[in-house]
Amino acid sequence: MSGTPRPAGEHLLQGDQHHEPALKASSDDARALRRRLAWAGAIAASYALDALFLGLFALAGVVSGALVASYAAAAAAICGLTVLAYRRGWSLTSGGAELAEPQIVAALALQLAVVWAAPQLAFPWLCNIFTVFAFGMISLSVRESLVIWSLVVAGGGAVLYGKAAQLGVPLATPGQLVLVWLFFAAILGRFVMLSVYAGALRARLRESRRRLAGTLDQVQRLISHDELTKTLNRHSLVARLAEEKNRSERNGASFSLALMDLDHFKNVNDTHGHAAGDEVLRGFAGAVHEAMRQTDVFGRYGGEEFLLILTGSSVEAARDAAERIRAAVGSRDWNSAAPGLSVTVSVGITSFRKGDSIEQLLKRADNALYQAKRTGRNRIVTLDD
Repeated sequence: MSGTPRPAGEHLLQGDQHHEPALKASSDDARALRRRLAWAGAIAASYALDALFLGLFALAGVVSGALVASYAAAAAAICGLTVLAYRRGWSLTSGGAELAEPQIVAALALQLAVVWAAPQLAFPWLCNIFTVFAFGMISLSVRESLVIWSLVVAGGGAVLYGKAAQLGVPLATPGQLVLVWLFFAAILGRFVMLSVYAGALRARLRESRRRLAGTLDQVQRLISHDELTKTLNRHSLVARLAEEKNRSERNGASFSLALMDLDHFKNVNDTHGHAAGDEVLRGFAGAVHEAMRQTDVFGRYGGEEFLLILTGSSVEAARDAAERIRAAVGSRDWNSAAPGLSVTVSVGITSFRKGDSIEQLLKRADNALYQAKRTGRNRIVTLDD
């Protein structure tokens, strides 16, 4: 035997982490299946209600019992195939728990079959087509709806043409009249219920989109901003610098860079701890934000280095702005970071010249900053040669 035994349970933890995505996917599939089965149950209940009314019409002498049995068997077959498809996973990627196109077509064909077999029940039963479309409208696209509508129009026309002499409404007795009225009420009730359900789905979708937009904004901010100082990070600064360079080359407007470095920052961390160092970085970012213009771009370039892009500024104007920042930092109360602490900043400034690459511009600013550090720190050096 060789090697060091793992701590008890470590392999189990690693296994849990390894299988976590698979477990989440399995859980999502299970929830999706439950939603689809619940929807299939609602469809089955609607079919059962239709079968009940068809049975009542049979008792009232309007249709035969064989039609009731045939309708119930066909509806059971459609529902059974739907459940089988869901359980086999055939519809789990269809994008929703609603009826798929084949199921809607089958349901509509069944309604037209009833009208063909019992034309004396034609007009109330044709209204039932609206119930099918109400179930389907939650998931159908415009193209799918138009295709199915065209099929129903063609099929309905054929049924009406073929049974024109026998079409009617069963109103021969008060009982039949009540049944027609109740059936119409049931159709309207289902349509209203499904419309309310669709409205609730749309409301939930809007809320989900709102939350998603908020999450995306947070993610974008995390990607583009430094977590500690909440300023732009290096990647975002370089991107904004490229934008400013392109703008300047188009319209000839000048802009300048101020590369800033906190003096002796390593001593702050070594002497007072990293928490104090973090507080200094946040305080410096706050001081710059208070002193800079809203049109300027500021962020953490790396470590204790920060970059300020001064839009539309000459090197002289940039120097004045940097001096305000240097003075603000020097006079700031840093006792919240460490008692008696003083902080200063060195700044290297340069301005953009047409034809400069971003690398050349940053290199010039870095050289200016190096001179500021080498000649005593807590000072500003401009380099525009």
